[in-house]
Amino acid sequence: MLNPLYVTGFSDGEACFHLAIGKNAKYKIGYYVNPGFSIALNRRDLELLKKIQDFFGGIGVISKLKKDMVQFRVFSIKELEIIINHFDQYPLISKKRADFLLFKEAFRLIQNKEHLTIEGFNKIISIRGSMNKGLPETLKINFTNIITNKVPIVTLPDNLDPNWIVGFMEAEGCFFVKTSKNKINKTQIVIGCQLTQHSRDLLLIEKLSSFFNCGRTELVRSKYSNFVVTKFSDIIKIIIPFFEKYPILGDKSKDFKNFKLIAKLMTSKAHLTPKGVIKILKIKSKMNSSK
Repeated sequence: MLNPLYVTGFSDGEACFHLAIGKNAKYKIGYYVNPGFSIALNRRDLELLKKIQDFFGGIGVISKLKKDMVQFRVFSIKELEIIINHFDQYPLISKKRADFLLFKEAFRLIQNKEHLTIEGFNKIISIRGSMNKGLPETLKINFTNIITNKVPIVTLPDNLDPNWIVGFMEAEGCFFVKTSKNKINKTQIVIGCQLTQHSRDLLLIEKLSSFFNCGRTELVRSKYSNFVVTKFSDIIKIIIPFFEKYPILGDKSKDFKNFKLIAKLMTSKAHLTPKGVIKILKIKSKMNSSK
């Protein structure tokens, strides 16, 4: 059974709360409203998606989304109650929590059948306008007078839980190996781990540095923020032991295994020899997008 905070951490990275709204003449107000919760992953992580579905008691459905993607989706009112109860008990801590709180507000309106009235439907449109990327253009055109809801303020907890961190890393992080040539055309190798998030979660990224007591925060074009660790001693003494104690569970566990192999080779100075470099590059070819 997955740790509940692992599931929350993973959801902070990969989950989506959504309200699908569209025209339908069958309804008195002319529109339908469908709430939903979903997680979409590369098909390599189908088994992890099944574990998440099992964690929630087997609810929802898993289906192919695209050629190389699979999706876990929950859309019935009864089953969404299970999802909401989980995140009430084990709260999201990224800015995604604001979307969850807005989603829950709309969900309660739907539960009470208020979405079938003009007043209730307009409330839901206002909520939808504050979630995710806001109203789609088709709704903006038809609901020009709607004032969007105030986005809830999300505050970080004093301390991060290790199980939440491993779930978040599984969703948004990577273990990498970078190579370059120096002035004498000798291959240089740097290994590291990185976790990327939208810059709106900059404070959360900075808190990761405090938790691990290592690494740095990088801003990328003012849109994204990265938590990055490349100092070799920190990789060996902090990062690898942490993820050995709190294991990566999905397909990324293969990357971590190869990452450790390369770290071991570098500890023995193998990266300073041509033979060692070739061995490291071969392992690198099996990691991340190269797989």
